[in-house]
Amino acid sequence: MKKVVLAASILALSACSTMQPPRYAVSVDNIQTLKSLTEIKGEFASLNQPAKFSSNCRLMGPIEPADGLSIPQFITKAFNDELKMADKYSKDNVKITGDITKIEFSSISGLTSGYWEIGLKLKSTNGTNLTVNNKYSFKSGFDAITACNATADALSPAVQDLIKATVNHPEFSKLMQES
Repeated sequence: MKKVVLAASILALSACSTMQPPRYAVSVDNIQTLKSLTEIKGEFASLNQPAKFSSNCRLMGPIEPADGLSIPQFITKAFNDELKMADKYSKDNVKITGDITKIEFSSISGLTSGYWEIGLKLKSTNGTNLTVNNKYSFKSGFDAITACNATADALSPAVQDLIKATVNHPEFSKLMQES
């Protein structure tokens, strides 16, 4: 009986852990693309998250970005970090706001794979809009601990991939140009 209580206690405690992805790291490819866009300058001011999102991964607990950021704050900061590294960031030019239209992840897709799917509807102060959807796939794992940790670790590269899809979109430069 004591073994059952101990096992249940360990399971209950492990089910309450929060998986925290690493901080965002800028992408050299994204920076090169941004540098090639000569007439852009601005900042991502804010993103809202009207899309429903459950951050819980199996019975392990939630996935929450580092530094106490929400998912919208994490994505906004990532865009601005890329703009800063490419010398395209400016608070005095275009401001981008928008909505996260879709955000979901799976830690078990095809048994040992996973994905992050993120959609954005962006609005510029110059009147231009842009919609981007991106699905980032990764290897997760079979057991919950491995799969959920891999899912948390995949958030940063998923956002890098989202930014890549955004900055490579044919309409992105219009979004970031002064009117």
